[in-house]
Amino acid sequence: MADFEVPELKETVEIPKYVDGVMAHSAPYKAKPQFQEALGFPGELMENWQQVALEKMTDLRTRYRSFQVYLDACVKCGACTDKCHYYIGTADPKNMPVARQDLLRKVYRRYFTFAGKYFPKLVGAVDLTKEVLDDWYSYYHQCSQCRRCSVYCPYGIDTAEISMAAREIMDSVGIL
Repeated sequence: MADFEVPELKETVEIPKYVDGVMAHSAPYKAKPQFQEALGFPGELMENWQQVALEKMTDLRTRYRSFQVYLDACVKCGACTDKCHYYIGTADPKNMPVARQDLLRKVYRRYFTFAGKYFPKLVGAVDLTKEVLDDWYSYYHQCSQCRRCSVYCPYGIDTAEISMAAREIMDSVGIL
């Protein structure tokens, strides 16, 4: 007969304490420009990066109707939150799928909605800044695009598609 201990089952999951900068895509772990250049990437932002990023977002909105629907439809119910293994592993509130989507949604609102253009603070819209891009870089590369969150979303929002769009926008301005 085997001799082993059965672990104690608990009613709630113990989430580890959040530690800033532990994920590989945090700023100190970016590849140096000389290594990115060898791959054909500029390694730094181009001069008119904001305009290029917004043009790319416009292109994605017009090519993929689902992209705009996903950005408009989320009601922030949080059904996806405890399904994301990155959120569970890091306990970082920005790593929740709904919060990760919101990083792009806030910029979308600022430039592509009436309320965001005229009342940005009222709807939580933000300008596209270098700090926003840094957050995108960190959090959109933490998503493995497993789509588990999408399975549990009552609206069928595909968070992986939003992550892919954000990565595509970053790529268009020289951030990879």
